[in-house]
Amino acid sequence: MKTLISRYSLFEYLAGRANPLEKQLIEDWIMQKENSEQFHQWLMEYEISHPQFAPEQDTALENLLNRLNEDLPEQEEKESPAPAQLKSSFQSFGNRFWLIAASVILVVGCCLWFRDDIQYKTYQTGYGKTTDIYLEDGSKVALNSNSKLKIPRFGFDRALRQVMLEGEAEFSVSHTVDSKKFIVKTSDKFKVEVLGTTFSVYARPRGTKVSLTSGSVRIDYSRDEQHKNLMMVPGDLVTLDKAGEVQVARKQDTKTFATWKEQRYVFNATSMQEIAALLEENFGQKVTLADSAIAQRTITGNFKTRNAEELLRTISEVLDMKIERNGSTISLMNN
Repeated sequence: MKTLISRYSLFEYLAGRANPLEKQLIEDWIMQKENSEQFHQWLMEYEISHPQFAPEQDTALENLLNRLNEDLPEQEEKESPAPAQLKSSFQSFGNRFWLIAASVILVVGCCLWFRDDIQYKTYQTGYGKTTDIYLEDGSKVALNSNSKLKIPRFGFDRALRQVMLEGEAEFSVSHTVDSKKFIVKTSDKFKVEVLGTTFSVYARPRGTKVSLTSGSVRIDYSRDEQHKNLMMVPGDLVTLDKAGEVQVARKQDTKTFATWKEQRYVFNATSMQEIAALLEENFGQKVTLADSAIAQRTITGNFKTRNAEELLRTISEVLDMKIERNGSTISLMNN
């Protein structure tokens, strides 16, 4: 039997006038996902009609975000939490949700400009680090180094599942019974829309790439102020350059696009210019090339590496180049 909570009973609870039984009923009602929209609407109404004090904005926001971050499960770099542990963490988060709601009251009136920080939890990896993130719908995200993923802090909404990516990640998306769409947004002008599939997304300043391993996805993008889209099939590689040009390469070995999960890099006639950019993106290592001829040299191979130094040493031996260090910068030149 569903518990029916009225606006008045929630207001009494927020004012601290509910008895223990009423408190338990209301907290159980808050934890039911279908009540989330109604709860937040009434919470906003209560705050507007019951202004109690004006907290110092920066301190209040910082305290709130610290509480939210403590209550969400942490993802450890290079360690994948077991689904059972993750479930337990979410249950623990649920038991403290009403405390978070009370904290929101303190800042909802003065933090509208920070709505994005409150609504989304951000996972970020350092240079040379990767991590696995398990989402509430059963989907898994392998996040590459120097990357950032934002997910809704209080769960996906009824219409769609949307996350935001800066950097590089591989997504294994679970299909839902109601066929809810899963969207990876990399900018206001580019997003990947799927139902259930495995694909990789690269979204860095050099451009954007999407490779599809299984299933099907739709790419939505804008060019010359016009909305466009295209459908991908397994084996497709879609690239978007800085100028907004989109290209599709068919029948690619897409499994090689996320080998960084195994600390492995696969090069296929890859230029040194591209490898230098990859080393800076993934490891934060600045690499300069002595001349344009070296920049155009290519290498093919499968390299297992734990850090930038190992990879550079292997490449320099294969291409017969020498490495020179100048502070934090590494230079490559011919022997």
